[in-house]
Amino acid sequence: MFEMGTYHVLMGIGGSLAVLGIFLTWNLSRGIERFRLGTGRISWLILAGGVLTALGFIELMAGLGAWAVAVPVIIGPALIVYALSESGLVKAKPEMLVQVAVIVFSLFLSGSRTMYIIESFSAIAIVMLMDAAAFYVHTPKFHSRLARLSAWLFTAFVPINTLRQGNIVAMLLYIGSTALWVSTLIALHGVLRERFSKNVQESL
Repeated sequence: MFEMGTYHVLMGIGGSLAVLGIFLTWNLSRGIERFRLGTGRISWLILAGGVLTALGFIELMAGLGAWAVAVPVIIGPALIVYALSESGLVKAKPEMLVQVAVIVFSLFLSGSRTMYIIESFSAIAIVMLMDAAAFYVHTPKFHSRLARLSAWLFTAFVPINTLRQGNIVAMLLYIGSTALWVSTLIALHGVLRERFSKNVQESL
């Protein structure tokens, strides 16, 4: 078990990586939207959902009262699911449901604490964004595997941290999963630029 000061620092690092992952997902979806879809503003819905989701990782918000945080954190995942379904570019997989089920099950380990319930919505949204990178129909297999691994590591973090908040295994899973997700998204930006430049050259 980490001391509370160390725990908050590590949670802050993981939270910052999660926010960076949300931004990179939005930027990636915006690029995909430009030359794959050509319609709508799906990427902005992902950004809005991600920003609302991020509120669940800002512990200072708890001072406003649990239900003040609940509304945006619940709306966030709904916007993400809607955006992904509207894009038609992310394949739904059974393992997504398994991951969500694990996170929901972890609520029974929390002693029905309201903030755990609220934070679970944020966790579900992050896992869905990780899965979006994994199951986007044009994601290379290697990058897809990395994104899937990050989603499973993050899923494992939730119940382990719920059982014993701030334990070493949970913190390693949290930092590791978000760092892997961010690095995968950065690599996918490179893939997108390469494919976009090839499409432009072929159209000339």
